[in-house]
Amino acid sequence: MPISRQKKEEILADLKAALGEAGGALFTDFRGVDVAGMTDLRAKLRAEGSRYVVAKRTLAERALTEAPAETLNTLLDGATGIAFVGEEPVAVAKVLVDFRKEYGSFVIKGGLLGGEFIGPEKIGALAKTPPREVLLATLFAAMKSPHTSLAAVLAGTIRKAVATLAAVADKKREEEAPAEA
Repeated sequence: MPISRQKKEEILADLKAALGEAGGALFTDFRGVDVAGMTDLRAKLRAEGSRYVVAKRTLAERALTEAPAETLNTLLDGATGIAFVGEEPVAVAKVLVDFRKEYGSFVIKGGLLGGEFIGPEKIGALAKTPPREVLLATLFAAMKSPHTSLAAVLAGTIRKAVATLAAVADKKREEEAPAEA
């Protein structure tokens, strides 16, 4: 049954709004994935603050007016599903790559992140990136390391000075003790 013009306009407005709000979009070919698989994929993406939409080519082309034509041909060829990227592109990429391992027919075509086209190989590399929390912890440790090292060096220097002064004081006490006796 054909979709009415009004419904198409609603879908187009929804796609444009979603693309405007999202940090990017990753495009997939979902042929060969059953309904249970699609439901599972949508649930996993929703847990990561993302949304997965199946879009008709013509409506997706209209929503992606700023993308170059060759990019659109690559991304919108065949049955197209769009995963809108929220705050965590790494998490969304991981979900898609893991899902591809589960369903061999599922294909990651590429995506648009920050207005630039990225290929499927970059999405795979993005999926291998550690989670945000791990990256922040690594950054914090790297920033903290020089301060910790400086504090250890200064504490060592002070410890040596105190030990030297204690040794001098002990020696003075030893020298004074026999003279009094």
